[in-house]
Amino acid sequence: MKKVIIAAVAVMGIVLAGCSSKHSTNKPSDTVTIVNHAQKAAHGIKSGNVVLVNKNTQNKKTSTGKFTAKFHLDPMIVQAKLNNATGLVKNYDYFIDGRTVYIHADNSWSKQRLPKKSPLIKSVRRQVSGSAAVKAMQYLKKHLKLTKNQTTDVLSYNGHGKLGSMVAKKLILAEANNSESTKNVLKKVTITKFIYKYTLNKKTYLPTNTHIYMQYQDKSSKKSITEEVTSTYSNVNQVKKFKVPDVIKHNAPSTNQVNE
Repeated sequence: MKKVIIAAVAVMGIVLAGCSSKHSTNKPSDTVTIVNHAQKAAHGIKSGNVVLVNKNTQNKKTSTGKFTAKFHLDPMIVQAKLNNATGLVKNYDYFIDGRTVYIHADNSWSKQRLPKKSPLIKSVRRQVSGSAAVKAMQYLKKHLKLTKNQTTDVLSYNGHGKLGSMVAKKLILAEANNSESTKNVLKKVTITKFIYKYTLNKKTYLPTNTHIYMQYQDKSSKKSITEEVTSTYSNVNQVKKFKVPDVIKHNAPSTNQVNE
């Protein structure tokens, strides 16, 4: 009897493998193929323009931040403008050249030399390269829906189960550099909704737009917070090399080194 059961299990394994193989030739295979191309293309991003809009809503109040940048990644140089509706400094321009940040605020330029492995530089690099969206794509790879348009393809996911919760928390942790304080905060919240959309150029597989929406709730107070980040890309890998203007580089006074 035991031999019969083992034989039956073995046959079922072969049947399931056959079904899996047959299934993989349909749309899921097409989706995974595009995901693979998109991931490879994203890791090959060297330059571009990006507009990133972040919306945070809690207690029925929404704050919006807008980050506009031109960038090269190797070596990294970024020219950016930050519009922060709720920050102490609402608008400022800056350059990042290696480990040096040039900031224009209060009608004057200043420069700061950042330490090695600066969280600020890592954060800006993540923002311009769209690494959060690419990381999420890897986690969601087998669960993404593919929508084909004339010039673009769209990979999307909409859910609030364990998978969406896991991906949302991993993205939050990555943005916070896996700090212990963030880990402790995440233990006290429940992810109630997670939406992901990655739009890519049909020919190059490079991103044209990414959208991540997450909603989470404090377990004790039951207060909800939503975070929505939309990035729009243009001229990817086509931006000519640029540098910090000499008038800024040589005339901006140095401030004390910051721990960012």
